[in-house]
Amino acid sequence: LSSPQYFQWSPEHNSNSRQQSVEAGQTLAGSLVYDESTDSYELSQTVVETGVSSSQTVKCQNGKKYTVPYVVYEKTFPCQYYPPDEKVSFTDIYVECDGKDCTDDVKWEPMVKDANCNMQANIEDSKTISITWDTKAASKYDNLSENELFQLNFHGWATKVPALRQQFSQTEEGLPQEL
Repeated sequence: LSSPQYFQWSPEHNSNSRQQSVEAGQTLAGSLVYDESTDSYELSQTVVETGVSSSQTVKCQNGKKYTVPYVVYEKTFPCQYYPPDEKVSFTDIYVECDGKDCTDDVKWEPMVKDANCNMQANIEDSKTISITWDTKAASKYDNLSENELFQLNFHGWATKVPALRQQFSQTEEGLPQEL
């Protein structure tokens, strides 16, 4: 499932648009566009192969403008839970600053907030960023039960995933049969 997400740290606020199904190997095209007339941002995401899209409009917080872009891969699990191809790529990145292409001016910094599974951010060029991991690596989450993993990750956007919510409510222990 995929859904454009908005998150702000202070004051903390999270919102998601309508979720859409995405199959392994499909491509997501996303955009974040500022609308000066409404002082808001439109976040949208489209499954390229199907044309199915989802979007939300987020009003700026007291006129705050966002000037620092991030590429994020979220949620923490044992390494074998991550996709076996060990890579997700963000391609064809395009950035505008005050209505002008400034893609080549953005100085991306590869950072990992919560080290797990030898995850690495890779700046391939100004328009391509990948995140890689090792599915055979040891993880600080290896010894957590499925219930503990579920509780660790079942917050923010994950609480809105109907399939997870349904599985969570239908099991004896209150956790999904499959993560």
